[in-house]
Amino acid sequence: VEGLAVSICTEGHKKVKIGLREQEITPGTLIVLIPDLIIEPLEKSKDISLKTIFFFYDFISELQLPSQFNIIEKIMASPCIRLSDKDYATLLRYYAFIEEQYVRYIPDFKPTVIRNLLFALLGEILSLYSIRETKFLSTGHAEKLVNLFIEVLLKNYKSEHTVSFYADKLCVTPKYLTTVIKQNTGKSMSTWINNALIAHSKRELKTTDNSILLISEELDFSSSSQFCRYFKKHTGFTPKQYRDSEDNL
Repeated sequence: VEGLAVSICTEGHKKVKIGLREQEITPGTLIVLIPDLIIEPLEKSKDISLKTIFFFYDFISELQLPSQFNIIEKIMASPCIRLSDKDYATLLRYYAFIEEQYVRYIPDFKPTVIRNLLFALLGEILSLYSIRETKFLSTGHAEKLVNLFIEVLLKNYKSEHTVSFYADKLCVTPKYLTTVIKQNTGKSMSTWINNALIAHSKRELKTTDNSILLISEELDFSSSSQFCRYFKKHTGFTPKQYRDSEDNL
């Protein structure tokens, strides 16, 4: 489904990898998810509670956003935002009021009321990303480069598996990019690329009926046998063993 799932954590805690980066979700965390993001659950408490509203892209397109404001890029860079107490309280009031109006009897005007409330909530959320971008512009060069690399990786990992490609896209040398990524994330470039490929492969194997050949072609491997060797090297299991397993190995 094409759209945004917007959630606020109100209770408990959860660890999850979103867009290859581990996120700690606790009360006061805003989570915005889009279909292309790689999501890998890690752990959660029994009392985890999230309030969620889904926005279709067609609905979002009706908002008059600044031409330079690319919401998809913003979300891919920061799918989770730690809210201030004030922003957390504000968004919770929106959620509560929308829920209240949804079940309330409002002759003739109910769709209009709900629609405008959703627009207002979406505007609040987009403004948080706009404010975050302003703060991002003042951060150091290395942090910017790491964020840009991950953004480019999430868009291209299916077909581009080399360090040189990402260095060219970011207008730096492969050696410089490799050094910055390693120093600031603790992971090598190859680890980031492999993690993206393996996470996508696991999701496809567990949530779709796509053949191993189709998955290997989607990820630009020269053959299914090459993909199988690659998957086993990084997981210890063949794609078929992983798909047939009851647990997420």
